[in-house]
Amino acid sequence: MAVYKIADLTAEYSCRFDLLKSRSKKYICDEKEAQIKLSLGEDYYISRRNKFPTLTDEEIEYIGMGAAFYKELLNFDGMMLHASAVELNGEAYLFSAPSGTGKSTHTEGWLRVFENAEIINDDKPAIRKVNGQYFAFGTPFSGKNDISINKGYPIKGICFLDRGKNRIEKLNTQSAMSPLFNQTIRPDDESKMDLLCSRAEDVLESINFYAMFCDTSDEAVKMAYDKMK
Repeated sequence: MAVYKIADLTAEYSCRFDLLKSRSKKYICDEKEAQIKLSLGEDYYISRRNKFPTLTDEEIEYIGMGAAFYKELLNFDGMMLHASAVELNGEAYLFSAPSGTGKSTHTEGWLRVFENAEIINDDKPAIRKVNGQYFAFGTPFSGKNDISINKGYPIKGICFLDRGKNRIEKLNTQSAMSPLFNQTIRPDDESKMDLLCSRAEDVLESINFYAMFCDTSDEAVKMAYDKMK
């Protein structure tokens, strides 16, 4: 077992396979005590093999440990958002959308337009309230590509994007609720679902949300920044 510092929390878990081990390296720490202890039993592997026969055990471990971490994150004022999170000038901008819509393509544009921009996590950043403010953190669980950093930044805004002619608007809490729930992990057990609802409600009240239609141009990046900053 090793201890890792993820989203400013200590998490203990063991890595059986290289995928999880390699992506966790940058998060390893010297702490001896862990706030979160994660493990996947053999029953979990059996159930995943039966449900998803094309997945390897290595992929099952990586996906499963990520899901286990984000489930426990609910106990620490946090939640997961399926998004690509980019940092600019010490603040985090999150772009969320269903897979294949182009959120990673959009944040790649931020790296092109702003030379000091950096991707925090390209697929599943952790959102966590620390000292009264929400931060976006990198985690080892970053989807297909290992694009994440072991840092956290205050969230400036969250944007749900789609393809189309460039335009962006601010959302009210009611309009942002459905897409937020659609782009996070909804736990099976009732107590965790209650935690998620409570956390999502606070996130909606604390962070500015936007909806954006855009293409892949630099103009779309500049439009998003100008509106969200």
